[in-house]
Formats: sequence, structure tokens, C-alpha cells
Amino acid sequence: MRATLFLTRLLILACCFTSISALAQNANIRGNVSDGTERLIGATIYVEDIASIGTITDVYGDFSLLNVPAGAHTLIVTYIGYEKLRLEVVLEAGETKMLEIIMEGTGFTGEEVVITAQKRGQTQAINQQLNDDRIANIVSADRIQELPDVNAAEAIGRLPGVSLNRSGGEGQKVVIRGLEPKFTAITINGVRLPSNSATDRSVDLSLIAPELLDGIEVFKSPLPDMDAEAVGGTVNLRIRKAPETPKLMIKGLGGYNDLDRQFRDYKAVMQASRRIFNNKVGVITQASAERFNRSGDFITYNWRQGRSDSLGNTEILGSSLQTQDRSEIRRRYNGSLALDYAPTDRHKFSFFGVYSRTDRSQFQNSEQYNPSNQEIEYTGTGLETSLSLYSLSLFGEHELGPATLDWSLSTSQSLGQTPYDFFMEFFDNSSPFGPINPDSHPKTYLPAATPDLQTTILRSARSRDTETRELTQTALINLQVPIRINKLISATAKVGGKFYQIDRERMVDELAEDFYYLGGNITKNAAELYDGPLNYLPNNNTLISMSSFLTGNTPTFIQNEDGPNIQLNSSLDQNLIRDWYDSQVSILSEDRTAIVDRYSVLETIGAGYAMIKFKVGKVLTVIPGFRYELSDNSYQSGLSTVSGRYGVNGFFEDTTTTQNYGVLLPHLHVKVQPLPWLDIRASFAHTMP
Repeated sequence: MRATLFLTRLLILACCFTSISALAQNANIRGNVSDGTERLIGATIYVEDIASIGTITDVYGDFSLLNVPAGAHTLIVTYIGYEKLRLEVVLEAGETKMLEIIMEGTGFTGEEVVITAQKRGQTQAINQQLNDDRIANIVSADRIQELPDVNAAEAIGRLPGVSLNRSGGEGQKVVIRGLEPKFTAITINGVRLPSNSATDRSVDLSLIAPELLDGIEVFKSPLPDMDAEAVGGTVNLRIRKAPETPKLMIKGLGGYNDLDRQFRDYKAVMQASRRIFNNKVGVITQASAERFNRSGDFITYNWRQGRSDSLGNTEILGSSLQTQDRSEIRRRYNGSLALDYAPTDRHKFSFFGVYSRTDRSQFQNSEQYNPSNQEIEYTGTGLETSLSLYSLSLFGEHELGPATLDWSLSTSQSLGQTPYDFFMEFFDNSSPFGPINPDSHPKTYLPAATPDLQTTILRSARSRDTETRELTQTALINLQVPIRINKLISATAKVGGKFYQIDRERMVDELAEDFYYLGGNITKNAAELYDGPLNYLPNNNTLISMSSFLTGNTPTFIQNEDGPNIQLNSSLDQNLIRDWYDSQVSILSEDRTAIVDRYSVLETIGAGYAMIKFKVGKVLTVIPGFRYELSDNSYQSGLSTVSGRYGVNGFFEDTTTTQNYGVLLPHLHVKVQPLPWLDIRASFAHTMP
């Protein structure tokens, strides 16, 4: 509490200084920095004779120097790779001077110098990282565009200290500091994206097309004005702003999948932007469509523990072998619209809307060999999923004398649906192995197998239908006030608040038939509903044979890690599996065990913060502050003792739980830059899981 009281007093003192400065009728300098072609992000601008007045250009190359004393001054502009620029300005009391600063690249003489195409993008990223008060890594827009990343996650994965969770070889979720993806906050222009995971708070970034982005920022030390629910860090996706020159981009890509020997992958992107009404309004829109074959082959060796000797050494013995051929097609669609409007130099508004959807169609043909039980299990699984996201945001930024006020309102929703998730299970337990040592390496199991598909029976089938929806609504406001204490020391006080609400719901339904192997009326009733031909076991005309669902004479191969490719013993037909589902779904039994996975959550979070940034010349920056969060949460699910086949036993009782808490989160960040090429940073931040 003493720290809170101290910071509050500092904030009051800052406001007093601000009032005094405003009465002095100082001047303001605004403008932009470019190289004549492109705006320069992260350029440093400061007043030579007043070291405490300085700033850096934002993501659009714009800058503001507020509360500058009237009179003659020299501006110093620096940017890595460009000549230092000295600019003389004369300011009158109450004046706002507009500047368009053009810098020239550093000249080289002597030996030949080779410059890569990514020079500007890398320079921008380096300047941003050096000038940021936080511990940050930046991916520039140029780097995103020039590298062949299929989504935003792949671009982020190039940064140090960041790894990815992948699916089908494609990056999906971000891992920072080795923590699970659910501990990383994902934002677009500072607005939190809703989770689109069925089981936790993580965000699948494969939905976001890289062409949409103007840069990616990864912050590993959050300031008090950032979300506290980010133990791992925060990833902020910056959205493009329409440039002054009209632009049209059309891009097309093609791809070949060697596993399926198909040249059917594609990606098409179109982006258009221009400024209208005397450059006061900017419009940028984008649409993209893509198809990728994410098929793969899988070989899994399973092991078990054997006996242990007197020294504690334990035998590792073979247990089972699983082979799987997985075919998967992913289709992704993106659309976005961004608007910005500046009626005056002091007021700016912007709007951003994005919609993205990924559809997946998958079929898994699996075989599992268990020589210890003299059994081979075959499964065919069809899966269709869709994952969609929309986000709408409205932003405002206003300069009120020496102070800056910004705000935003946003709503976002993610929706994950699995309307078709169906598998059929077949068993061959007619001693399908010749002489074999079941303790040997699992790779020996397949050559020793002697399967008989005609006598392999249909044992069970199961369907699962899921839907996960999360709706978020956010409102935030920030007020920033510059303070000039003397020519050496300056400070910036910043306060703000945020309201954040999450409405999340998950629905699960499961249907099954686990007793086809009993024959009788179960298979008789199923056969009457099925339109296709069925084969039965030679010695039992009530048991359905696996041969009813095979593709015929088309073999299925998977790539082997060593040696020739492996031919699977079965080749299940995904169309016949789907036909069986369509005919049987009306008579499958409801499995009550699925109800324990249903839930709804309503979380309401209110937050307020205060922080002060002290700068001593260009050498030392100290940022103390705190954030206070008050949370009011309601969780609805149930208490369950459901058990037994299809969950026929036990009870389920709807239950609602509430949780309310408030927490004070202190922060302290220090940056020391004794030399232009060296800075030392230390950060203490209290965050929440």
C-alpha cells in the first residue's frame, strides 16, 4: 500500500507540473520521417539543447514533440543506416509546427557492398527494438512479405525465444519462454483476440494471413498499460494503414504435395489501398483464399516396462505398433477492411474489421498391431472441422494541449465447430500373428502379421459433435501527459482503465454403438438402414466383415523411416465410412459421458493502472507503476458421477460457481544506454495466469 500511495502522489505531482507547463504557452512539433519513398518506423527525434524532450516515430512514421519551449531549437534525427540529420526550427508560443523530414542513407566508398532486399525491414525492426521501453522482438512488414510464411504464427516463430506448436507441419500456436500457448496473450492493434481452442485460452494464429500485417511485436516484459493475463508474453499484430500512394497487390501461388502426388494447392491474395478526401481518409481492403494438402504418414512404436534387476536397470520391451495414413485438406478464407480518418492534426480515428475461416477435411486410416493379445485393430476416422474468427475495432486518438487521449471499443468472436467426427473400429482376433517374440522391437510386428480382412469384424462406431464459441467485448481509455522537469530530466505520466468481458460456451454431444460384435438384432437393424452392400463373416451371417468398407484393389502406402515404403494391410474407403454414418446416426445410442465436457463461462474484468516514465537525458529510463484488476466470474457446468457404458450409471447436477477477486500488480522497468550501441534492461512485472 505504501508503494501505491507513493505512485499516486507522484501522479498528482505530474499533473501539477503539466498545468504549469500548459500555462507557459509552449509549442508543439508534429510530422513524419521518411527516406523519400517509405516512412521510417522507430526513428529518434530529440531537441539538442533540451535532452529531456524526445520521441520516436510510430508504426506509421509519425511523431509528436509536445510542450516544447518557444524559441530557436535544433532537432536531431537519427536512424540506423541513415545519416544523422540536424534541423533548425523556430517556435512561437502556442504554435504547432508541421514537419516532413526526409533522411538520406549512409554512403559507402571503397570496396563493393552487397545489400539484401530485406535491409529496410530489418533496419526498422532493429530501431523499434532499441527504442522500445519494453523487452521486445519485432518482425517488420517487409520481412513478413518477403519470406514465404503461410500464416502469422510462422512469421512469429522466426524470433528468438519463440517456438511453435504445429499441426500437419503448419505453425498454429505460439510458445514463449517454453510456457504453454494459453499463457500468451494475442492482440490485434492492442485489442485482445478471443481464444479459439476447445480446451484452454490459447489462440490459433493460423487463421491470420501474413499479408494483412504491418508488423508483429512480441513483448516479454509487459508494462502496466498492458493486459496482466500474459505470463509468457504478449504478441501484438499490427494492421496496415493505407499509404499515401494508391496500391494494388495481386499474388498467386501454387503447390505440389509429393505424398499424394497432387498439384492442387494454391493461394490467391488481392489487396487494394488508397487515400481520399485530400488524404484525410485512408481505405485498405484485402481478400484471400487458399487450399493446402496437409496429409501425412505416421508410425508409432509403443513400449512397456519389463523386469528390473538388482541395480535398478529396467527392461524396455515392445508393446504395440501403430501405422496411420492421414489425408487432410485445409481451406482458408480471409477478408479485412481498415479505415483511418484524421479531420485535424490533433484528432485521429480508425476502424478495423477482419473475418477469417479455416475448414479442414480429414480421414485417418489406422492399424494397430498387438502381438501379446494376438490382435490387430483397424480404425477409419472421418473429421470435418471449421474454425472462424471475426473482430471489429474502433480507435480514437486526441491531442488535448500537451496531453494525449486514446480509446478503443471492440468486439470479437471465435467459433469452432466439428459437425462430423466419426470413427469405425474393426478387430481381427483370429490369432493373426505367426511365430514372433512380442517383447522385440515393434517394427518386427508388421512383417509377422498374417491378417484376414474377410474375418475381421465391425466392432463399434462413435460420433462426436462439438461447438466452442467465445465472444469478447472490450473498452479502454488511456491518458498520457508529458512533463518537463528541467533540461536533463523529463517524465511522462500515464493512467487508464479497461473493461473486458468474455462469454464462452462449449457444447458436446456423443453417439455410439459399441456392440456390433454381438451380431443379432443390432447388426440386423443397422443393415436395414444401410443402402450399400454388406459382406458377412463366412461362418456367421450376423457379423459384418471389414471387407464391406474397403476401397477394393487400391493399396495404401506410408513412408518408412528406413527402408522401402510400407503397404498397409487395409485401405478403408472414407466415402463408405461416411455413408455408414449417414444411415446409422438416427439409431446410435446417446453417450451421457459427454455432458461433463459442456460448460459456459462469463468473465468480467475491470482494470486501472498508473505509471510514470522518467528519462534522464538519453542514458537512463525508469518506469515505476502498478495495475489493479477486479474480476467477477461465473462458471456453469455440473457435478457428475456418470459412469458405465454410454454413461447409463450415475447422476449429473447442473452447478454454477462464482469467483470474485481483486489484485494489485506492481511493475518496475529500467533501461540504461551508456553507449549508442549498448543498452542494458531490467524488468519486474507481476502478471496473472
